[in-house]
Amino acid sequence: MDEDVVCGEPPAWAETRPALCDTIPWFNSLQGGVYHTGKICRGFLVDQDCGIRSYMDEEVVITRVGGGCHKDADGNLILDKDQSPDSSQVVSVINSMEQGIPVGMVIGDRNTLLKVKVPHRYNVMGFFRITNVWWEDIAGRSGAKLRLEKIDISSKSWWAAKSSSDPLPFHMRNCTKEPKKEQCSSCRKVSPQVYSQGWMCLRSSCNKFWTLKGLAPTKKLEFDTNFLNFRTPPASGAMIHDELIRSFSSFLENYSEEDSYSRSSWKGIVCPSCSKCISRAHWDGWKCADDLASPSKTSDKLCDFEHKIAMRPIPLDSVIGNASRPPAGTVPSVTLVIDNISVYPYEIRKYTMPNEVGSITHLVSNPQSNSRPNGPDDMFGELQLGDFGLRRYPLQQSVVAGTHTAHFASNYGMPYKYVVSVASKAFSEAPGVILRALGRLTWATKKALGPDYLPPNELLALGYFEAMKIGYHDDGETSLGPTIASLSLGGPSEMKIRMKEKWFRGQSKSGKLLAHDPVLTGCEFWAERQALKNEFEAGDLSIDEYDDLRREVLKKSRHREAGACVTLHLRHGDIVVMDGECFQKFYEHKVTPSDKLRFALTARYVKPDELTSEELAKGEFTLTGDQVYNGE
Repeated sequence: MDEDVVCGEPPAWAETRPALCDTIPWFNSLQGGVYHTGKICRGFLVDQDCGIRSYMDEEVVITRVGGGCHKDADGNLILDKDQSPDSSQVVSVINSMEQGIPVGMVIGDRNTLLKVKVPHRYNVMGFFRITNVWWEDIAGRSGAKLRLEKIDISSKSWWAAKSSSDPLPFHMRNCTKEPKKEQCSSCRKVSPQVYSQGWMCLRSSCNKFWTLKGLAPTKKLEFDTNFLNFRTPPASGAMIHDELIRSFSSFLENYSEEDSYSRSSWKGIVCPSCSKCISRAHWDGWKCADDLASPSKTSDKLCDFEHKIAMRPIPLDSVIGNASRPPAGTVPSVTLVIDNISVYPYEIRKYTMPNEVGSITHLVSNPQSNSRPNGPDDMFGELQLGDFGLRRYPLQQSVVAGTHTAHFASNYGMPYKYVVSVASKAFSEAPGVILRALGRLTWATKKALGPDYLPPNELLALGYFEAMKIGYHDDGETSLGPTIASLSLGGPSEMKIRMKEKWFRGQSKSGKLLAHDPVLTGCEFWAERQALKNEFEAGDLSIDEYDDLRREVLKKSRHREAGACVTLHLRHGDIVVMDGECFQKFYEHKVTPSDKLRFALTARYVKPDELTSEELAKGEFTLTGDQVYNGE
C-alpha cells in the first residue's frame, strides 16, 4: 500500500555500518548512535534502540541520547546508571543545541518509529537542529532525551509516506505557537511542557523531577501537540556550512595524484549512479559492486559503477627517511643475542622467548644489500607499478559486520585463510618480484633455523597506505607450520609482540579459570600462580583447593592486557622470522607503519594434508636466476 512506501530515495545510503562511517564525514561511530568530536555532536543514527517515549515524523525526531544501557528479558532498554549531564555525549548534544550547529541524521531499517519502510539498511536523512534536551525517568534511572527538527522544511522529506501531502510554505503553516512554559517552584528553571498530560520539571537534579502535580506520572505519556508541531523559523539559527554528502564531482575536484597513498585516498565515496556509500576495497580505486558485495534490497541488479585512479609512485627516499633506528625493546625474560658476522652485511638480532616457546630472528638490512639489482629498492618500485590484485577484504570475525582489513592483500601459492578469506593465485602466475621476495624469505628462514627448516609454499603480500595498520593477531592456524617470515619494504614500522590476554591473566575474559594454566614467565602474578601450580603438581593441593586459591589471587587483577615483551623497529629491507610450535598459541603481534606507503611480504609453510590437488599445484614453484637469494 502507498502508506507503506516512502516517497523518495535517500541522498546516500549504506548496507554496512563501516561503509557509512567511512564515507559520511559527520557520522563516524561504528557502534554508538551518537557521533561527537571536539565536544560537539555531529551526527545521529536512529535505528532499533530509540527507547521508550520516542517519536518520528517527516520533520521531527525525538529519541534518547545513547550509551550505557542493556536490554532486559522482555527486550526493554534499561539504563545501567543515571545519565550524567557531564557525560561526553550529553555535553556534545547540549553544545550543538546552544551553538546552533547542524546535526546530520541517519535512519536504519530496524527502527520502529517511522510507519513506512526505508529502502536500505542505513539511510542518510538530512541536517537537523537540536531544539530541546531534557531528562526522563526510565525504569528508575534518569536518562537524557532530545528533540531534533529538520532544518529544510520547504520540501517534502524523502522518508515521508508516498501518500502524504506536500508541506505547506512556512508562512501558511500553523506551527509558530510555542509550547506552554512554566517555572519550577523548586529549581526556578523555566522549561516547556513536553507531555500533553501536563507540565513537569525535567531536570534530573531537581527534587521535583518527574512529578506531575506531586505524583509520579503514568508510564504512558503523549507528547504535547504544540511541542511536536512547533517549527523554528527558517531564517534563524543552524546555518549549514558543510555538505550533507560529499558528491563524487566534489571528490574529483579535490583529488590529486599526490594523495595516492594518503589517508583521504582510502575513504569511501558516494556512488554517482546509485548513491551507495562505497568503501575503498581495491588498490586502484572503488567499485560499487564486485564479487564480495551484496545487491541493493531494491534491485536484483548490481550497480556497475567503478572509478580507477592513477597511482603515482612514491620515491623510496621520501618514505624511508634518514632517521636512525631506535634501540630494540625487550623485557628481562627475553634473551637477545646480536650477531654481526654470520650473514654480513646483515645484522642478526635473535630474541629467545622464555618457557621454550620459540624465537624471533630480526635480520637488519642496510643500504648496501638493499640497493643491489632486483633487491628491496627495486622491489619497492615494482610493487607500486604492477597489478597484483591487492584489495581489502571483509573480516570474517569482527565486532561490526562489514568491517574491512586496514590493509590491502593478495595471496600466492597455497591457499591461506587468516582473519579473512583471500583467493590465492598459483606461483606459476606470480610476477618476478613476488618470486624474488619468496627467494629472500626462504634464505632468511634457513639462516634463522638451520637445515631442518620447512620451506615456505605460500606468500601473502600486504600493502599499507597512510594510517593503515594491522592490530594484535596471531598466525596460529592449525593448517600452518611453526615458522613465519616477513620482508618489509618502504616506510618504517613498529612491530610489537605480547602475551595473549588469557595466558597473561590466567582466565578468560568472562573470568573463567584456565583448565591448564602454563604460568608463562611474565604473566600477571607469576610468582603466586607458579607457587600454587607447584603445590598442585606435587599433590599438596586438590583440584578444588587449587582453583579456589587461584581465584583469590586473580581477584586482584586490574583487568589489564599484557604489555609488549618485544618491540622491533622495522626498516626497509628488514626480514623477521618468527618460529616455534607454541609461539602463535601464547603470543600475538601487531604492526603499525609510520609513513605513507609500506609493503609486507610474508611467507609461511601451509600443511598439505587437507588441500585439493588443484590447491597443491598452486604452491609448486622452482626459483631460478635472480629469484634465488644468497644473502648478498
